[in-house]
Amino acid sequence: MMFRRTWPAVLGMLIAFSALPAPAEAEQEAAPKKTFLWEVKSADNHTLYLFGAPGMGNGDLYPVSFWAEAAYTRSEVLALEADLSDSERFQRDAMPMFYGKDDSLARHIDKGLYEEVADYHALQGQAMTEADHLKPYALAFGLMNKVARSVGLDPGYDAPFYFTAKAQADNKPIVEIEGVARELDVLEALPMPLQEELLKASVEHAAQGNWGEELQTEVATWKSGDVDYYSELDQRSYQTMPHGAEIRHRLVESLHPGYADKLAGYLASGKVHFAVIAAQHLIGPNNLVEELVKRGYKVTRL
Repeated sequence: MMFRRTWPAVLGMLIAFSALPAPAEAEQEAAPKKTFLWEVKSADNHTLYLFGAPGMGNGDLYPVSFWAEAAYTRSEVLALEADLSDSERFQRDAMPMFYGKDDSLARHIDKGLYEEVADYHALQGQAMTEADHLKPYALAFGLMNKVARSVGLDPGYDAPFYFTAKAQADNKPIVEIEGVARELDVLEALPMPLQEELLKASVEHAAQGNWGEELQTEVATWKSGDVDYYSELDQRSYQTMPHGAEIRHRLVESLHPGYADKLAGYLASGKVHFAVIAAQHLIGPNNLVEELVKRGYKVTRL
């Protein structure tokens, strides 16, 4: 189950800006293979690279691939969906994820669902103190984060953090495609029944006990470069929810025209950009790659 794992705004809050070390540089692969990397060229031969991030991982993912490392080195600007390096700005922009001190989760979701969430926390030996202050979408991702950590995965090892550390060390400019505030606007606009659906799916997957293995499979598939199977896993995750197609459209597909507009601006600048975007945007139906092709750009997977 992926939902759209790489929501920088949410995952940034969940790792609470802990000082995770940048993944260690490993030896470069001897035989370059295709990965989640696309080269985009405009009619006037300007170049942009699109790199799909897995959402979480560990130090074994790095360096991400020969082609991606080479594309990053060639680039002049790093583009991220949201830049989380400014912790003060992030904490300010992330406030919509939380209920106020006189409000709580129990007042906004179905009573039966709240009891499921509370029962799950009780079985884990956890109180609802923290969960009560999170909105349903944030708690859904929070549960996934805890499960991921239990099997050795961590959003702090996702590609945006890795490349941010590299760009800072290289004094390479960083620009935002969306930003935290815009990301949260999308999540906040998700109708409460759909937020409840996300949360219910998270609780059920966490309770079943095999979610960690599913997340490990997704990361392993990403690392192997198997785009087709990764896309299949993505589609399966939404098919388990009654309104999964609508949720995916709202959280993933609907963003692509705006993303494409921003990427078009990067291409028009003449500077080579390396854009790190959640892998889900680059696979499956109505993906960002298709949007760019429709606009006349030449897109090649590397």
